[in-house]
Amino acid sequence: MAKLTINRGSLANDGTGDNLRDGANKINLNFDEIYTAIGDGSTVDGTIKIADDSSTVATISANGETLRIIGGTAITSTITGNTLEIAADTASLITASGTATLTNKTINLTDNTVTGTLAEFNTAVSDATLVSTTGSETLTNKTLAISSNTITGTALTITGDDSSAQSLSIGDNILFTGGSGITTSVSGNEVTFATDGSIVTETSTDTLTNKTINGPDNTLTNIANGSLANSSITLGDDAISLGGTQTTVTNLSLDGATGTIDLTSSGNKIRFNFATDGDFPTASTYEGMYAWDVADSLPYVADDGGWVKILTENASVGDLSNVNISGVADGNVLVWSSAQGRFNVGSAGTGTFSAGSDLDQAAASVQDVGYIGHRSADATVTKTLTVTVAAKTSEHYRFGQGSSNGYLIDGHEGPMLQLSPGTYRFDQSDSSNSGHPLLFYYDDTKLKQFTTNVTTAGTPGSSGAYTEILIEGGTPTPLYYQCSVHSYMGHGISLMDGRQHRINFTDIDKYTGDGSTTVFAIESDRIVEDCFVFVNGICLVPTDDYTISGSNMTFTAAPAASSQITIRYIG
Repeated sequence: MAKLTINRGSLANDGTGDNLRDGANKINLNFDEIYTAIGDGSTVDGTIKIADDSSTVATISANGETLRIIGGTAITSTITGNTLEIAADTASLITASGTATLTNKTINLTDNTVTGTLAEFNTAVSDATLVSTTGSETLTNKTLAISSNTITGTALTITGDDSSAQSLSIGDNILFTGGSGITTSVSGNEVTFATDGSIVTETSTDTLTNKTINGPDNTLTNIANGSLANSSITLGDDAISLGGTQTTVTNLSLDGATGTIDLTSSGNKIRFNFATDGDFPTASTYEGMYAWDVADSLPYVADDGGWVKILTENASVGDLSNVNISGVADGNVLVWSSAQGRFNVGSAGTGTFSAGSDLDQAAASVQDVGYIGHRSADATVTKTLTVTVAAKTSEHYRFGQGSSNGYLIDGHEGPMLQLSPGTYRFDQSDSSNSGHPLLFYYDDTKLKQFTTNVTTAGTPGSSGAYTEILIEGGTPTPLYYQCSVHSYMGHGISLMDGRQHRINFTDIDKYTGDGSTTVFAIESDRIVEDCFVFVNGICLVPTDDYTISGSNMTFTAAPAASSQITIRYIG
């Protein structure tokens, strides 16, 4: 942005200059540009940062602090006016055109060219003398390659295998002499060494005496097996001739950790019998092995964790790891214990048809029964039902309703009872019954108590406490056993020979007539035949005096004002 100048006008207050707002705006814009150029837009950075070759940073204040630029080794710096000159000291540095004497320097001849005469080099080299290819010099302690040089008048030394040495001068004769079995001959510039008849060669035919031949390094052919000192091998109890065939080996033992036996033929026979299971080998070493305990006549299989007994037709159910039959007695059954993770012996009863015991089908359906014969309590014997109290579970019909506790009859939670004529005593001696008297009612809401042929004794929760009922053909059904203090602790009682229909003792619906209303709400699913309708105590005639449709009762004539309407239901 170019600098913004505030227009002051030609004269004071002549109206040609910038107003205060425009002037202030120009000032702000100028400062914004300055603060952005030398700061972060809101703060001015009054420093200058300079870094050297090693990334070391120096921060210089811009308000008068001096930045010094000085030379290093063989470097000088000079300021003249506004010019900074950095120059090299040619007396200390080597330049392309300068002349200098080098001290303690290493020159790589591969990357440089050094020129001069042999005399100049010999003058420069103080500890040796260089030779030329054309001059005549005497060499001392030098090694020359015969193939590329001509040597005259020099002595040679020949050394034999026995370390004996012989010096020869150039021009002397050398004699090549054969040894045992070796002859020599010279032809031209060749010396030939040949064997005589006593030396064995690859192609010669010879008889060897007292010789040792290394089998791995040699191949022997056409040697008859019978010519060998050991002409057979022994496997188990069988000696097998070399080159022979043996299909059966007697008493052969195989061992090892990597070998396998792979047979696909039938009729194989291997015995795995041991005197006792204590003679078995280590199971983890022979995992999967079968073994027979002769003493107990029991089979086993090896597992990494030990020998596992195999069940046979003669085994006992107690041999199973999750079955415990200790203490088993006549009439016992196996009962699962989730806490122990096994079956234990227990009395037959739950879920069984054992004679004289209770039958608990655990909510299972009993189907396709020809008939059920109910036996009433003996005429002279009272049937006792043991009552206890415990917190309800979802098994209780009224779980989540009324009291959180419920009755258990002979250990069963709130059952619906079906009783035939006889005397039944609900024993409340258990201490859990304290505060929960058991009585009988016409309905489960306990609006009316049933007391006919009902006897109570003692205090619930104390010894000898009970509620007893005599059921006869005239006893109404259903009845309900409930706690007189708490709601919905029990369930219903269906009687085999009781009266089935009765008027409900609950005044289900009551209304007051107004002289004009003819329709009143009643229970759903009702018909005129199962209702008693009273207006001011007078019983009306079904169909003639009222009709029912759905959950509405319609009167033929509106009941009079202030009349009392009572509707009772049958059954």
